[in-house]
Amino acid sequence: MNKTKLIVALLLFGIAAVVGYKLNNATQKSVTQLAASNPDCELRDGPCQAELPSGGSIEFSIEPRSTPLMKPLSLTVSVRDFEITAAEIDFVGIGMNMGYNRPQLKRVSNNRFEGSTTLPVCILQRMEWEARLLLETDKGTVMAPFRFYTDKSPASP
Repeated sequence: MNKTKLIVALLLFGIAAVVGYKLNNATQKSVTQLAASNPDCELRDGPCQAELPSGGSIEFSIEPRSTPLMKPLSLTVSVRDFEITAAEIDFVGIGMNMGYNRPQLKRVSNNRFEGSTTLPVCILQRMEWEARLLLETDKGTVMAPFRFYTDKSPASP
């Protein structure tokens, strides 16, 4: 009887591992071009820009600028001198896995996409994040990384 339970447990573990692997690969995007963002730009001060090596630029903003946790955030992406067909943003915790958070944005004009998300609470007072814009073009996916932070203190700007 114990041998049967061990075999069943190993089979279930194997199935869970395969499903986890497949789900992880399904959420990964193959990036064909990486935009260079300004590391000194602070999203709390206003929109930030990134430049594509092939030409064109991306502007990204988050409102409210204080990026409160567990409250809706408005996201805006605008592009110049290239076309995109879809936009989504992968929010990644720096140094800590904060789970899967990739909202899709809706086209509001030819070069502008908008959407919203809510960031989870973290155990850290100050949490560093990277918003990875994933923009679909006819030549593949463009990624533009933007760093920002959240702060749990009530007196944060």
